[in-house]
Amino acid sequence: MTAVEQPARGGTGSGPVRRPARVPFPVVDEIARHCLQEEEPETVHIEVHLPGRLDPDRLRTAFTEALHRHSRILMRQAPGRWYRRRYEWELTRDPDVEVVGFPPPGPNSLRDARTRALTNAPPLTASPPIRLEVVDEDGRSDGTVLFLTINHTALDGPACLRVLATAAELYGGRDNSPAAPPVRAAGTTA
Repeated sequence: MTAVEQPARGGTGSGPVRRPARVPFPVVDEIARHCLQEEEPETVHIEVHLPGRLDPDRLRTAFTEALHRHSRILMRQAPGRWYRRRYEWELTRDPDVEVVGFPPPGPNSLRDARTRALTNAPPLTASPPIRLEVVDEDGRSDGTVLFLTINHTALDGPACLRVLATAAELYGGRDNSPAAPPVRAAGTTA
């Protein structure tokens, strides 16, 4: 049996390697993918200022778990020929790259993080197409700034805010789910 006839095996020897699930690009993603312009940023930039310092390992763990809870965010553009008619998202089990970064503190760290967020979009070819940078404020205060950068072709701001809220819930150990709306008592008249 040749290598062409023999299916590739996983590292565990349990069977053939499965191709990740694929989802076609929605029309909005297709348009965003084809209409990239140099003048317009392709990122969504969310900046969150927090009092105090964060534990790097605990934050990294909480954010990774939040990505797994919102598994649709773990995607990348599926490879294919340049002349294909449609693009597809490839869903992955785990992130391909380290999502949470801790750039070194400095006098211009906030400005540099804002510049990176607006000019360097996370690539669509690596899962997930988001990046979280944790920056210590300038030394004047004991605060931390979270810079969430999203490739706008893949995701929008509200979806990533939900992931960030889930990470905050996991980091803090409290439920951040929205409360149920109040219920009117039966028998009341207008």
